[in-house]
Amino acid sequence: MIQLSACLIVKNEAFLLPYCLDSIGAFVDEIIVVDTGSTDETIKIANKYKAKVSQFPWTEDFSAARNHSISCARGEWILYIDADEAIDRVNAGKIHDAIKRKDIMGITVRQCIPQRINNIATAYYSEYCRIFRRHKDVRFKGKIHEQILPSIERLGGKVLRTDIVFNHWAYGINEEKKRRRAERNLRYLLDEVENAPYDPFVYFNLGITYCELGKKDAAICSLQRTIDLYTGNIKRELIGQAHLWLAKLYLELDNFTKTEYHARMVSSYDPANPLSAYILATIAVVKEQYKTAIEHLEHAIQISKGETGLLPSVEMDLAQMYLELGSCRSASGDTLDAEKDFVRSLEYNPSGALPYVLLGNCRFLDGDKKEAEKMYERALAIDSSLVNASHGIELCRANKK
Repeated sequence: MIQLSACLIVKNEAFLLPYCLDSIGAFVDEIIVVDTGSTDETIKIANKYKAKVSQFPWTEDFSAARNHSISCARGEWILYIDADEAIDRVNAGKIHDAIKRKDIMGITVRQCIPQRINNIATAYYSEYCRIFRRHKDVRFKGKIHEQILPSIERLGGKVLRTDIVFNHWAYGINEEKKRRRAERNLRYLLDEVENAPYDPFVYFNLGITYCELGKKDAAICSLQRTIDLYTGNIKRELIGQAHLWLAKLYLELDNFTKTEYHARMVSSYDPANPLSAYILATIAVVKEQYKTAIEHLEHAIQISKGETGLLPSVEMDLAQMYLELGSCRSASGDTLDAEKDFVRSLEYNPSGALPYVLLGNCRFLDGDKKEAEKMYERALAIDSSLVNASHGIELCRANKK
């Protein structure tokens, strides 16, 4: 009996496909690979993993290709996954446990998208229904950003929300490929707007695509349209994300009034997102309202660490968060608690040099020149180019004389 079929649609995915198939090969019963016109080694790799390969001429419609993949599957359950995704053993076990349920038709997972270094957000999570019972009336809809959930809901099927994670390696795509993909998506989404002019989901994805292409004014219009059209017909979290994107865009435009409004609205729709509190802290720092900034940063850290009881939708760089929190405390005159935050920053990133510089500054201000000098020396041992640390040592030694 075939219980679980993994379905993929691919085109020229020879680089990433082996990682995906390695991750699912041990726990799915069959692999369906629908190829839409590869010219590299994609098909050869799929055959190597004993996948059932089907050719499907590209029709500029992701749902059409997805639905073809379903028609090739024989499993009781369908898991749809992309070539740039992978599932580890722990989450594979969770999938097998979930599909034993008799009372459900769909299962949501959390897609984790790691970010590049030097980003305050280290990973983003999005919830999607990616596992569902094979049924003749369960089909994808949408030319792009296709969805399976609406057809399940139309049948009255129960959907189980889970903490199963799919790792998505989108950050590995080069900038040129990202640009081409965004331009392609824009064409499809503009067609979708013509067909569904009152669908907030289409406008949301259109707004994100405009952001990717650097078209800020168009992005703002589309994201605002998402909010204006919302009547409970899409996930609340997406409206929270629309507000968050608007907050980011207005922050870049130095419109702090609109930035603050949209950042505050995020928590009404997506309370598991710590970035709204972080943006509010950023505005407070610009205004030199350090106590307010401290409150927002503490709240952002609390969300990030899961202390609010919700799975955070964004992972934050906690080393950087504590560094900024300590800097705000120091600016407000609380050097004692600032030192504690700098120590916490080092707990999350022991190789950080800047926390040692800031610890040195705190201890210098407290009159402990000996300990301050030690902190500056530790900072220089990590990064010998830190001028502030060298200058700090000079001040400590000058004060000893």
